[in-house]
Amino acid sequence: MLNLGVFWAAFSAVGMLKTAQLVSSDGSTRDVQVGFSSPDMLDLGGQVTAAEYQIEYQTSDMPGLAREAVLIVDEVRYKVRRPPRRKDDGFFSVADLEKLK
Repeated sequence: MLNLGVFWAAFSAVGMLKTAQLVSSDGSTRDVQVGFSSPDMLDLGGQVTAAEYQIEYQTSDMPGLAREAVLIVDEVRYKVRRPPRRKDDGFFSVADLEKLK
């Protein structure tokens, strides 16, 4: 069976991933490699542009990631907006984020 983790390591090696810090309830952090995107999305009939922040990660790196969890990416704090979703066979998951002020 194909080990998809090999691709993740290759993506990391060429700088395609970012290091996110997962913040635990006690305030400690743990580093996790994620794919981070913030494409602009048109809202309100094209009148407003809003950023949709999202991470993709290996499900096994954050199996318990849940709504309201806090992550720090590039020194910016985000919270998970809704429950993460597994992709395809579940090796990877995606989570939508909201930027915290």
